[in-house]
Amino acid sequence: MESPILAPCSLADLETLQQLSRQTFSDSFEAQNDPEDFRKYLQEAFNPDRLRAELENPNSRFFFLRVADQIAGYTKINTAGAQTELQDPHGMEIERIYVLKSFQGRGLGSWMLRALQVLAVQEGMEYLWLGVWEENPDAIRFYLRHGFVTFGKHPYYIGSDRQMDWMMRFQLPPRDP
Repeated sequence: MESPILAPCSLADLETLQQLSRQTFSDSFEAQNDPEDFRKYLQEAFNPDRLRAELENPNSRFFFLRVADQIAGYTKINTAGAQTELQDPHGMEIERIYVLKSFQGRGLGSWMLRALQVLAVQEGMEYLWLGVWEENPDAIRFYLRHGFVTFGKHPYYIGSDRQMDWMMRFQLPPRDP
């Protein structure tokens, strides 16, 4: 397999980002949610105006995961006031991290986590954090296996359905001087 890379997204990538966001979120969660609530969520979370605003926010960044010149997934990170919780200047939130089904099972999720850890250390962060749905045991096991620990919970809404996310944290090593 060719080496993966994280390629920064720009406004020129908006349509591709929207399609990828909807596809990966649907593949991951549609079957476990009320169809009407899910449809509303997709319309709100991944509409072009909202994604454009997120792309233009200097404290939010999207990256496509590329393998052999193909998009295999994506991630979104937030710092400072763009974080959905905490908003700690020493932490970086991984708000979204998805690998397309056709690329799963190749270690790409682990690769992305390591790449984000390196990026966060380079940027002087002390820890990474994320929210993961408490009804997603595979993802929880994945993050635990990669050194994340649970430190709290927060509500997450899919339409009008109030769900609960576990908040998980990964302590980064100090940056070399």
